[in-house]
Amino acid sequence: MAQKIRQVILSGLDSLFSQPKTRHEKWISAIFLAGLFCMGVLHWGYFLDWFNNRFELGDWHVDAAPILTFLSNAVRSGQLPLQGAASLFNQGRYLAYPHGPFSPQILLLYLLKPASYVLVNLWLFYSIGFIGLLLIRRRYHLSLASFSALFLLFNFNGHITAHYAVGHLEWVGYFLLPFFVLLVLKMVEGEETGWGWVMGIALTLLGLNLQGAVNFAFWCMAFLFFLALFQPRYWAAVLKAIAASVLLSMVRFLPSAIEYYKGGGVAFIYGFLSISHMLDSFVVLQPPYVLDTPAAQLGGWEVDYYLGLAGFLFVLYFGVIRNWVQEKGYRALYFPMLVMAFFSLADAYRPIFNSHIPFMDSQRAPSRFILVPVVFLISLASIQFQKWITTRREDDWMERAAVLFGLAFIGFELFEHSRAWRLASMSTKVLQKFTDIVQVPLEHHPDPAYMLSVIGGFSVTVVTLIVLVVLGLRERKRPVKKV
Repeated sequence: MAQKIRQVILSGLDSLFSQPKTRHEKWISAIFLAGLFCMGVLHWGYFLDWFNNRFELGDWHVDAAPILTFLSNAVRSGQLPLQGAASLFNQGRYLAYPHGPFSPQILLLYLLKPASYVLVNLWLFYSIGFIGLLLIRRRYHLSLASFSALFLLFNFNGHITAHYAVGHLEWVGYFLLPFFVLLVLKMVEGEETGWGWVMGIALTLLGLNLQGAVNFAFWCMAFLFFLALFQPRYWAAVLKAIAASVLLSMVRFLPSAIEYYKGGGVAFIYGFLSISHMLDSFVVLQPPYVLDTPAAQLGGWEVDYYLGLAGFLFVLYFGVIRNWVQEKGYRALYFPMLVMAFFSLADAYRPIFNSHIPFMDSQRAPSRFILVPVVFLISLASIQFQKWITTRREDDWMERAAVLFGLAFIGFELFEHSRAWRLASMSTKVLQKFTDIVQVPLEHHPDPAYMLSVIGGFSVTVVTLIVLVVLGLRERKRPVKKV
């Protein structure tokens, strides 16, 4: 009996650390992945207190409620969300407000109340992000163990949970980052960077902008720019990708550009107070709204990248140390990471913020700059972890059991962070709650400049999409130059 139990345990360990070969193993893998996915669905439901969001806290009240109320009124009345009476929309121009969503899923507001829509929308983008992670898994042949590390650290780290806790609705764009990571890794690995690759980058950034995640699009373009700056062989591909991304997203960029061409009028917020402060953001669990901490001076969510100690050591060793030694082809990625990390410190970005260069003053919280590098490091760590697994003895069950305990530690620490920041916990600890009811009626008044920018931006987006599709189809008929 004991021998049979031991065989079952060893067989289970094998299925976690090796690629499925038999039909039975493939079924086990599929069930395990489905379990991970459902765990994420339950996590976000628990985190957002299911459908009980009362929009009384922080930016849930100040930003999310006016946006969703306005969109709900527009969708249910069968009108385009163009003009609304909210202080967020300068001169009532909704599409000139870069942080509001304008994508097909807003039609769900015809059936759902705003509180229900928040969770359903997050589930939708979490699912899209899960597909992106599966594409990374397939490309790099990640076992269930290495994929679990990627899944946990990407989906439940402190940045995405803390920002969503305080009502940053546009942060659903975070779940599109795996597609950006995958495309950049393909370029660095020397794969095709023709028009198909360019269109992939442009569509990913369009998806970000349509969610109001214009900051994410900025960080992605900055990462590409700095990558090409240190590796000139990427200039041609990067410049085409950035140009195509700007043109394809013109439906959002042009109205905003006309609105904010003289500057955004926002105040600069300091980045991380020091390098040690940056490191603390990964390993110190800061509860929300604690006023006697350095993080609270910036807004705790702005300096929260919590991975837990186990997760941080995993990323540090496999994503930085071992990856630098073992994968010389990936070293180019660390230079844009270092540049973005530098500009995330204190007021290092302030000279650029005050430079009057168009749109540079849109980045008021430079501590956010390291998000894209962190996602890259999580991905690289998981890939390198898989390569480490393939070098280990298959019969060393104690080593594999130790790895599973490591994954359990990562999951436990991330869950503790989510428990501290979940909406129900925030409701009992927040210092100020809003009680007034948000009403944002639609408006209709003459605004030729705004309407022209909307029509012009939409036209440029459509034409750019057609051109990219045509160039991509033509490209398939001839060899594509590799970087």
